[in-house]
Amino acid sequence: MLRTEGRFIMTQQFDTAPLPKATLHEHIEGTVTPELAVKLAARHGVSLPDNFIMKEGTYDKKDFPNGRYAYDESDFWAFINTYDSVADLVRTPQDYYDVAKDYLSKTAAQGGVYAEMILSPMHMAVEINPETGKSELSPKRYAAMLNSITQAAADVKKETGLETRFIATAVRNLGAENVKEVAEFVRDNPHPMVTGFGIAGNERAGKFDDFAEALDIAKKSGLKLALHAGEICGPDSIKDAVRLGASRIGHGVSAVQDPQVMKDLAEKGVMVEVCPTSNRILVNELKGDLANHPARKLYDAGIAISLNPDDAGIFGTNTGKEHRISQKEFFFKKAEMYDITLCAVEKSFADVKTRKQVKETIYQKMSAEDRKEMAQLAADAKNPVLKERLERRVVESEKVAKKMEIQKKKAQTFSAMKTNRLAALKKKAFSR
Repeated sequence: MLRTEGRFIMTQQFDTAPLPKATLHEHIEGTVTPELAVKLAARHGVSLPDNFIMKEGTYDKKDFPNGRYAYDESDFWAFINTYDSVADLVRTPQDYYDVAKDYLSKTAAQGGVYAEMILSPMHMAVEINPETGKSELSPKRYAAMLNSITQAAADVKKETGLETRFIATAVRNLGAENVKEVAEFVRDNPHPMVTGFGIAGNERAGKFDDFAEALDIAKKSGLKLALHAGEICGPDSIKDAVRLGASRIGHGVSAVQDPQVMKDLAEKGVMVEVCPTSNRILVNELKGDLANHPARKLYDAGIAISLNPDDAGIFGTNTGKEHRISQKEFFFKKAEMYDITLCAVEKSFADVKTRKQVKETIYQKMSAEDRKEMAQLAADAKNPVLKERLERRVVESEKVAKKMEIQKKKAQTFSAMKTNRLAALKKKAFSR
């Protein structure tokens, strides 16, 4: 039931599990579940504190099937400490393979057709130079880790069809020079699966203009920009990110504070990567209640949004759970959920051919009723950007439906011809 201006409106409930899903915002170390953390700790001889993971029976196993970390969700630094402790367990190429395989396999099982993962060279590629004794970004170590992650993605694609790409990300609270160093490192060590560059970390650490040189390096390297903004800071941080070339904004919840920012995001086609559970826990303005989350307002304003776990393992969530939560809390209709997934694929950092193929896969899953609902949404849409997008969805979905019908008829004709030919051959053989 949706409350609007003091009125309650009945909304349709439906199962989001069978729907195709695409996620764009997930930090690889943050995907480590408590179950996997225990295995990694044992592998490296690390003793986890007794209170690091909740004991079974103290939480809802159905809601947290892979265990639950025991940090205080209301304490930001407790989250940071847990994240850092978990990230420290991911040390070797085998670790990265296991972590990526675990997350991507689960994502595919939950209906995932496309996923992007955020990688941090400052975590995965730093080692001590034996000659200088200093920590340095190592091309050899980076290649080893990245090759393992890529192999995991390839194995999952072979098993499930899930398409995956990666975003190399710098940490802003390490300083502008470090961010520039990371950008140069990624430029000098290109990889076909690394198609984007981002800046994450403490949003209050510097302004985006401090990182303009690094962002320019990334753009000139052919990498698209996905920048964390508007999570902790206000809408000005979003404006700065867009001005410097971001085609996607990570979190972006403060956009609703400025109508002009909302309008610009919609008209410029800049996506907001919504992370419901993460935002509920970390964004103070939401007061721990998704009823205060602006996802519905962002969508209705014509802004392309995607639904993402952010740190699935740490927050005890996953792709399927975030979509289920979003349908329940933000009252998205089924056709709107299809639109959100299609937006994610369109705004992904995959190549044109891959985006086209994945979009067609999504359209193939739409029923006649889904297309009818999409058409009704397009007719009712008040925002011109949203209306145009939904109208395009109707046309595209109908084209795919007609293509599938033609293919079905061809298959039926071929099958009938084959059956008739076999019957004729049997009759001829019998007559002899």
